[in-house]
Amino acid sequence: MALTGTGAPATSIAMQPCPGTHTYQRESGRTRAAERAALGFATLPALFTFTVDVETHPGGAGAAAPTRRLLDLLDATGSLGTFFVLDEVVRADPTLVRDIVRHGHEVASHGHAHRHLAAEGPVAFRAGMTAARARLADVSGAPPLGYRAPYFSLTPAARWAPAILAELGFAYSSSLLPARNPLAGWPGAPLRPFHWTGGLLELPVPLGRIGPLALPFLGGMYLRWLPPWRLRALSRDWAAKADGDPLWSYCHPYDLDTAEGLVRRPDAGALGSLMLWLNRRSTLPRLQGLLRGRRSVPFAARLAEIGAQAPVWPPPA
Repeated sequence: MALTGTGAPATSIAMQPCPGTHTYQRESGRTRAAERAALGFATLPALFTFTVDVETHPGGAGAAAPTRRLLDLLDATGSLGTFFVLDEVVRADPTLVRDIVRHGHEVASHGHAHRHLAAEGPVAFRAGMTAARARLADVSGAPPLGYRAPYFSLTPAARWAPAILAELGFAYSSSLLPARNPLAGWPGAPLRPFHWTGGLLELPVPLGRIGPLALPFLGGMYLRWLPPWRLRALSRDWAAKADGDPLWSYCHPYDLDTAEGLVRRPDAGALGSLMLWLNRRSTLPRLQGLLRGRRSVPFAARLAEIGAQAPVWPPPA
């Protein structure tokens, strides 16, 4: 024990951080990460659409808390987006749907079940979507204009779906990934918005290319796993080739849920489940960076402009 100048023993005091220091450090780290992300996205257009696929994580936590974090994020930046809500969430938590509407966002449908379209067939799809659309209209106060297929599973095996969606009163779909993909894709489909022969407007996923791979780089697992330099390069390449194409991003509530434990998803396998769980802390600052200096408006506000320039695409038989 050390002695003071008077010969009295000196007490050794361990330095402790001031209350709130850890929180401040975390927030400061997120701010720096958001600033770096904003630089990476700088070449992208100033106008885009922020979209959310509101679904529960199989076996995991609910969608309500992380969805409200996304609402707070959009409020903080004065942004409006489009929320595609799964019928399961509409039935389980109508208050959440009403909260999304109350914040000024567009509510659209993410389907009546989180299954690939081809696994349903046209009869089950028509019946399920008729009920789901009516329920969403009742809860939100207006019939939804938009639809997004689970897994972006509008593929050649589900070419019957656009006609049914138009028949049910939908104005647009955001369901097609125009490239090969492990989950679902339609190689050879247009990269730019187009009308199906029945009149439905389709908004394909914006893609970035890495060698032979075409990736939806502004969404989900891709947005949080791709390194910053790669996101910067993909953003620059997309902007150089876009020629006025509408830009949009997507995410899921669970992408932000850092408190959720590892969930083994039957549709993803062991490795896929691990990838969907890890690295979630990067989601929020990257979304903040994407919103910084950029204006997000719902798809519903852009339909007239996009639709006027979109050609008709009759898919090959």
